[in-house]
Amino acid sequence: MEILLYNEIDYSKVRKQFDKVITQLRNGDWAGAEMKKMSNTGYYRAKLDDTHRLLLKLAKYEGRTYLLALEVILNHNYRDSRFLSGTVIDESKLMAIKKEAEVAPEDFVKMPYVNPRAKHFHLLDKVISFDVDQSEVFNLPPPLIVIGSAGSGKTALTLEKIKTLRGNILYVTLSPYLVENSANLYYSFKYENDHQEIDFLSFKEFVETLRIPSGRELQFRQFDGWFIRHRSTVKIRDSYKLFEEFKGVLTGMRAHKAYLSREDYLSLGIKQSVFLSDEREQVYDLFEKYLTYLKEANLYDLNMVAFEWQEYVQAKYDFVIVDEVQDLTNVQLFLILKSLKVKGQFLLCGDSNQIVHPNFFSWSNVKTMFYTQSALDNELRILRTNYRNSPQVTAVANRLLKVKNARFGSIDRESTYLVNPISERLGEVVCLSDQPKTKQELNQKTKQSANFAVIVMSNEDKVEAAKVFQTPLLFSVQEAKGLEYENIILYNFVSQKSREFIEITQGVNREDVESEEIRYSRGKDKSDKSLDAYKFYINSLYVAMTRAVRNLYVIETAQKHPLLELLKLVDNQQKLNLAEQKSSLEDWQREARRLEMQGKNEQADLIKQNILGTQKTPWTPITPEELPRLKEEALNPEQFNKKAKDRLFDFALMYHDYDTIRQLAELKYRRAEKPEAERNSIFRRSYAQYAADDVRKVAENIKKYGFDYRDEFNLTPLLAALKTGALKVTEFLLSNQAKLDVSDNLGMYPLLIALQQAHTNAVYMKNKLPQLYKRLQPEYLKIKVDEHLIKMPSRIMEYFLLQNLLVKQALIVMNRKPTEHPGFTADDVLNIVEQFDADILPDYRKKRQYLSSILSKNEVDRNDPYNRKLFRRLDRGVYVINPDLEIAVGEEWMDVYKMMQLEKITPEESQRRVAEANRQELKRFHDEQMAYYARLEERQKKEMEERLGRFRW
Repeated sequence: MEILLYNEIDYSKVRKQFDKVITQLRNGDWAGAEMKKMSNTGYYRAKLDDTHRLLLKLAKYEGRTYLLALEVILNHNYRDSRFLSGTVIDESKLMAIKKEAEVAPEDFVKMPYVNPRAKHFHLLDKVISFDVDQSEVFNLPPPLIVIGSAGSGKTALTLEKIKTLRGNILYVTLSPYLVENSANLYYSFKYENDHQEIDFLSFKEFVETLRIPSGRELQFRQFDGWFIRHRSTVKIRDSYKLFEEFKGVLTGMRAHKAYLSREDYLSLGIKQSVFLSDEREQVYDLFEKYLTYLKEANLYDLNMVAFEWQEYVQAKYDFVIVDEVQDLTNVQLFLILKSLKVKGQFLLCGDSNQIVHPNFFSWSNVKTMFYTQSALDNELRILRTNYRNSPQVTAVANRLLKVKNARFGSIDRESTYLVNPISERLGEVVCLSDQPKTKQELNQKTKQSANFAVIVMSNEDKVEAAKVFQTPLLFSVQEAKGLEYENIILYNFVSQKSREFIEITQGVNREDVESEEIRYSRGKDKSDKSLDAYKFYINSLYVAMTRAVRNLYVIETAQKHPLLELLKLVDNQQKLNLAEQKSSLEDWQREARRLEMQGKNEQADLIKQNILGTQKTPWTPITPEELPRLKEEALNPEQFNKKAKDRLFDFALMYHDYDTIRQLAELKYRRAEKPEAERNSIFRRSYAQYAADDVRKVAENIKKYGFDYRDEFNLTPLLAALKTGALKVTEFLLSNQAKLDVSDNLGMYPLLIALQQAHTNAVYMKNKLPQLYKRLQPEYLKIKVDEHLIKMPSRIMEYFLLQNLLVKQALIVMNRKPTEHPGFTADDVLNIVEQFDADILPDYRKKRQYLSSILSKNEVDRNDPYNRKLFRRLDRGVYVINPDLEIAVGEEWMDVYKMMQLEKITPEESQRRVAEANRQELKRFHDEQMAYYARLEERQKKEMEERLGRFRW
């Protein structure tokens, strides 16, 4: 039996027992090691001695079985295991396992690869065994450049390498989705590392940590709309090509200029622009109009911001890791590396063959950007093994790389390599006849499957493809980058750009693509425009092909095109050997959510409309944008609009907007005279099914409008379920991936609403919140302080405190005496945290001294490099949430005091209020004393008069 050890397993305290048990397991003596199965977990344990245990998993690769040693569990402390997630283990109920045949088949982990020389494995969200090249890279110190194709495991390798680093670390890439996915992988199985602080940031987020730009970043859709208005004035027709010229050449090329002057641009060499010399005057004319458009529309170009923000960057990181570096421009990379404390402490990884926009990236340029080329030659490594794509898909992709090399030569040595497939999953590359019947059959058999996607070259090509294929999974190659599907259909990818691909094949023959390797060589004709203008097309085809994990289907009108012949894609099948494919609605729901997370909203919306049958609601939700119009109608003194008044009153009551209710009452609207009497009727009318926790009833509207539709009060079903405490409905929605990044009109998102319920209902806190907290918890909370973005991970105590104080501060302030500062103390915070289960908040974080340190460390005026400026001190030991703090809710920044429905208060105002309250208290005390003495004097006077009267008598 072969045994692999988790590379971070710690058996130092039980080394002797550990070695003994490992020997027993290796020899197949499972009985001697007292191997037992933990029911319903998929894990096994061996007995080290009377008090300590070894946690194990089983795996298979190429028919061989491996035992994976994961964790030493000391003192039977299963609760704190990284892998068991707090599962209660009763050892008396464990099932003894004496041999492999007794192991359930579903308990074996299927590994994509095992290095035969490896003794250890790595772990992210799955078990990883590094090959020889990956192991070498893992052990190299920075500076380091890692080059690898799609599916080469470079991101996994990079993340595992980060675990070996100490200090303040930045992981940055252009794609927000890749950042989120990488962070989730990194912290899989509750991974912790006390020796490092990591910022996982998209490049835009990195820029915002320096200073948040005003306005919004320009996106291609906005650019395309702008260009349409100018298209008739120029000969240029391709808006995306122009967009990329603006984003990769006119801006971004020079690290020391916001953008090129006209003179600079016109004098660029033939290999530095995708536009010919006689087109560039028109391009620059448009660029000047573009600059004006940005100002007028309150938009910004991220390249120009990157140049301007160089004055704000400080050296704060011990290490910087840049993923998919080929997507960044020179000015962006320059800005990132300026944040390093020590020059050269970086790791860059990417693949220049995946560039689908002409930014003229090359590894040679990267190497010479800040360092001499020779300084990095020994630190550059190439990963040639592909773990994702089937051998058949990899083979055709390799032939394309050979065509590229034969035609253009190599832009640098580092791009001169082929890919070695290792996937056990066999697939096929199918060339289909471009006949109506064939296309109709392919469409019919794939349109209902979430495992088939269609890719075309450009957005314009999608229009024609949509006439043939009814799947919502239709992408341009730019949209498809970063995605992967079991099956990819390439539709007229070459035919739509036939002339360009014919130019690409000039001088390339069959012998060039039949060779077993490619060699580094310069292009033969250095004046040939195609060397750079057409490289974009071949890279696009490479990216499109490698999106296919298993099967690639190619349909081309130009069936005898020379490129297709070189790629051996000309033997067209007349018959399609494919059964009809159909995915479940649950699969489509997951796919829509995945696409939304990656910003592919067009395709996600099509899934909702065409597959899930989502309809538009017959009512108009009262959104923040709709509310002013409704108020104008309802509060118009000249016209009594009862319908508008009814809507506004219900809304105001739902959101505790008593100022609006008062205005309605002044207009003689009767319901507003006794508002609280109306509250229950609103809930009965709108939320009875939630109050009854009736999943079936709630699902009726979900089937019509989708899982995230907005009701009249702008609540999604999940928000409504949490507000009403409907646990069954909440579970149903979460299991169907209802969105967590939603909020009501005050910016209250799901976790805040759950906390709000918990802090006002002890039963909810004890019985419901433990089941929901981690499922509702966003991985990060983005806050804005002093015009800077701070991205707080859920693992830190500041995150937990801020989330809870957002719902608790108002309650605490309301209960303060007038003579006390209207804030919270460490004791108030202690009372908050003591209510939480240990699975949500560990006990060591519930100590008063620890809590006080968190509060003082994050005071607004404290000089501390790790100060997040969350709290303002009103007086000694009394705090409030920073009144200038804002929280990112969706795409908007929300004022935290608006969310809490509290007035902001400063230390000066607090001092004034307390002083005034004390003065009033002293005055009241003085008045009471004076009244007492006056009464006493009056009583004494009467007594004296009575005595004198008796004496006179």
